[in-house]
Amino acid sequence: MRFRLAEEFLKAVGRRDREPDPAPLLVELFGAPEGPGWRSEPFPFCYRTTSEGPAPYYEVACALTRSAIGSMRKVVTDASEELDPEEVVPLTFARLVEVLTRLTAEGLASSGARQRIRELSEVAAFETLGLSRVLALAKDPQVTEFFVDSEDSPLYLDHMTAGRCETSIVFTRRETDAIKTHLDTFSGYTLDYQTPSLKNDLTVGGAVLRVSLDLEPVAVNRFALDVRRLNVSTLTMPRLIGMGVISEEAAGFLVGWLEAGGNVTIVGETGTGKTTLLNALDAKVGRRFRRLYIEDAVETRDMLSEGYHQMKVKVDPFERGGGAGRTKESEIVKALHRSPDIVILSEIQSEEHSRAFFQALASGARGIQTFHASTVEQAVRRWVNLHHISEQSLLDLGVLVQMARPDRLRQERYVKRVCAVTPEGGAPRIMEVFARDKENRLRRMAGPSWPVLPQGAEGEALRERVEAALRDIESEPRTP
Repeated sequence: MRFRLAEEFLKAVGRRDREPDPAPLLVELFGAPEGPGWRSEPFPFCYRTTSEGPAPYYEVACALTRSAIGSMRKVVTDASEELDPEEVVPLTFARLVEVLTRLTAEGLASSGARQRIRELSEVAAFETLGLSRVLALAKDPQVTEFFVDSEDSPLYLDHMTAGRCETSIVFTRRETDAIKTHLDTFSGYTLDYQTPSLKNDLTVGGAVLRVSLDLEPVAVNRFALDVRRLNVSTLTMPRLIGMGVISEEAAGFLVGWLEAGGNVTIVGETGTGKTTLLNALDAKVGRRFRRLYIEDAVETRDMLSEGYHQMKVKVDPFERGGGAGRTKESEIVKALHRSPDIVILSEIQSEEHSRAFFQALASGARGIQTFHASTVEQAVRRWVNLHHISEQSLLDLGVLVQMARPDRLRQERYVKRVCAVTPEGGAPRIMEVFARDKENRLRRMAGPSWPVLPQGAEGEALRERVEAALRDIESEPRTP
């Protein structure tokens, strides 16, 4: 066991040979900040975007002095040589970072450093891992996702305010090898010719990153990387309202619908903000409801410390295939045995997922889920024509929210429509409850009497829930 642990550790970090003229630290490749327009936090990184040329351009700089670089080079070398694999038990990425951060902090302190030891030790730990430039991108909350198309291509990224940005950052061989090694070691699966794609969540500098890696033979250019910040999805409902993503009335309707036991499916293309809206709705629904989450990559907020009741189940990624042991469809079918008030799913991806999802709806499960489709109508066609769901089963859907991102190179995204599936002559009908008008304002379309709500006592109770949720949302301050 001890030999196996040491072998895995050396695979994850590796010892770096001493060289007469050591290669520059990875953070040195950024260069020093020169000229105006830099944001200088978080230390020691600086960031700026410029709009000169045909596309926005993103830059990162490192504000470390020569003396600090010298100290860091020594503690990085010492940490990689002194780390005892037995300290990294259990062998997880988080534990490895924790131990390396402690070792580098001790090294910095013994070298006479007195300031910024916490920040410098974090940088040194990720430098030891070969991920210090990934750390720099993770520390910038404006970066929502970055991409690399080959080992020799500069990365490009999506920025909260500037949109799609180009960069001159090209990962070194050490960095690409480190990414491969850490995913191989900590994902629970093995990268090889038969399994050339891996996806895992890594916490880097406080940001939860979903790292998706493709190698040959899947990736024609041998290496392709997509790193998405998951905790960008924690925008609150007041913030989304202030940004124009959703209206107060539509937000109140969705929250009230969920609290009354209704179901909400959020549809949209990739990058339209489906998970962001899901998290905002989840946080607004009463915290005493028992929530059950079934996810292959954990994108939902951890709100246990805020008094919410949350049980989270992590399943194998859809990409692992039907032979995987912990499948989403099996956990969806078992959902009611855990007595949830609300079931929250990550994306419904396959026919098996859809069948299990509609089976759970037919058994009384209700909650929030996402589904990849351009429009509500396209989602319905996928379910009926491709996933072979009966039209009668569609009546259990409740409400569908359609997200939109009008310009793929910009960050604007919003709720375009809110629809309800209602019966008409025994068949499902899509009724618009809210839709964008010519001025791009989200307006109620169903009239003042909420005809989408059921009649009688059930409808009245739901109406009261909706009105209470709306009053609560209207009372909150807006953050543009």
